[in-house]
Amino acid sequence: MTTSATGNRSARRAGFSLIELSIVVFILAIVLAVSMPSFIRSYNAATLNETGRTVITSCQFAKLNAVLRQQKVAFYIDLDKRTISLTQFAGTNAPDGSDSSTVVLKTIEISPRIGVSSVQIGDQPAEQRGQVEATFYPNGTCDAFTVTLRGAEKGSGLAIMVDPVTCRGMPWVVKL
Repeated sequence: MTTSATGNRSARRAGFSLIELSIVVFILAIVLAVSMPSFIRSYNAATLNETGRTVITSCQFAKLNAVLRQQKVAFYIDLDKRTISLTQFAGTNAPDGSDSSTVVLKTIEISPRIGVSSVQIGDQPAEQRGQVEATFYPNGTCDAFTVTLRGAEKGSGLAIMVDPVTCRGMPWVVKL
């Protein structure tokens, strides 16, 4: 510190002025406003891809259980409730042709940000409401089916086509 001829001390405080802080906050707000739409699009795309991977791994899980236990596995997709349910017919056929018991292997809820647009089994028309069933067989094959998912972004979608021979799901980006 320095002293003047009159003996008063003049000292400058260390720190930031209100104007400097306001400028920094304003710049941060602009950066955030510019980057948020990109972040939201990225998050929505990641959620759509994650749901697609969930459908694909559920198919692999169904095939594995059908082959290991030598019993059919039903792959139910409920379009209205947005759930996937895997059910195994765990019993021998009764004399009347019905299954004696079933076991629910797994139930998966699809994210509320993702919609199930349609499910198509083989050459049948695509279903857009209700519950659809595909079957995985003990010999390692399944019914051919396609699940079309609708993302949160306008026009974004993902179609998962399941091969009947290998039971592998193949994702394809589609515009809805």
